[in-house]
Amino acid sequence: MPNPAKSASPIERSIGGLLKARRRELGLTLQELAARSELSAAFLSQAERGKATPSIVSLINIARALETDIHYFITPPAPTSLVRRAADPQYVNIDSPVVYKRLDAEIRNQRMSALVMEIPPGTSLPAVHRDEGEDFFYVLEGEVEQRIGDKVFTLGKGDSAHHNTQIDHDVVNKSDDVAKLLWVGTPVLFPASDSSRRDE
Repeated sequence: MPNPAKSASPIERSIGGLLKARRRELGLTLQELAARSELSAAFLSQAERGKATPSIVSLINIARALETDIHYFITPPAPTSLVRRAADPQYVNIDSPVVYKRLDAEIRNQRMSALVMEIPPGTSLPAVHRDEGEDFFYVLEGEVEQRIGDKVFTLGKGDSAHHNTQIDHDVVNKSDDVAKLLWVGTPVLFPASDSSRRDE
């Protein structure tokens, strides 16, 4: 299915090109970047060549490893109010087969983020973990397979999973239909600028 984020605002710069340019600017090898980001060198190499697409959380890890933030890879969201209207969704502008719709607002002292993810058939989100935080997944539609540590779970509509982000985890849609997931997690994924924060 087409990615609404792409049709709304076409990507002018590829994630792979930006990743490679920043890595070379810092003088890092793929192996060094892999150690910093806790992703495999093979995956990073594929990402640089446009053969693999990092998830939002993977991009967070990569950005930190490259001494920048996620806004280096994606267009910063426009300032928003405290309410998200269904008629005016905000999509995360990222070159990915997964559609990410942002649900959280930008408030002062924000501690969590919330997204709806639409994962096409046969698509997997690479295994990741973060040094701190929690992830909560709730299946709105379809079915996915989620690995948490050394355990694998099949999650269908109405199922949920909640775990610490220090545990390696991934999500795969092995079905023939699009899977729609609600994700809520900490810490906040998108650092907001002072001009885009809103007080309660």
